[in-house]
Amino acid sequence: MAGERSIGLIETRGIVALTAGIEAMVKTADVQCTAVQRVSSGFFAAAVEGSVASVRQALESGTQAVRQYGELRSAQMYPRPHEVSVSVLDNGTRETLAGDSGRALGAGQDA
Repeated sequence: MAGERSIGLIETRGIVALTAGIEAMVKTADVQCTAVQRVSSGFFAAAVEGSVASVRQALESGTQAVRQYGELRSAQMYPRPHEVSVSVLDNGTRETLAGDSGRALGAGQDA
């Protein structure tokens, strides 16, 4: 990732809470949802990428939405992550989320 990029992770209990969190994150900040993963029974995680300020804003909005609809297990931001850390998240989810358009969810949307 280029210098000012960062990763934000959010983990929830329940898919409804996760969906609300992702929706809030991509609508309120210039971020892309790059990974969604089932962690264990009932627990899900999502990753977003963007500038440091955008990811910070997205996590704030996402955590509020998750708390409104369910249980927030964890939220964490990794500013300017090392390339090895970024490659750990690259498990094929990014391409699935991109769909036919070739862009991740939230890409190019107005904040």
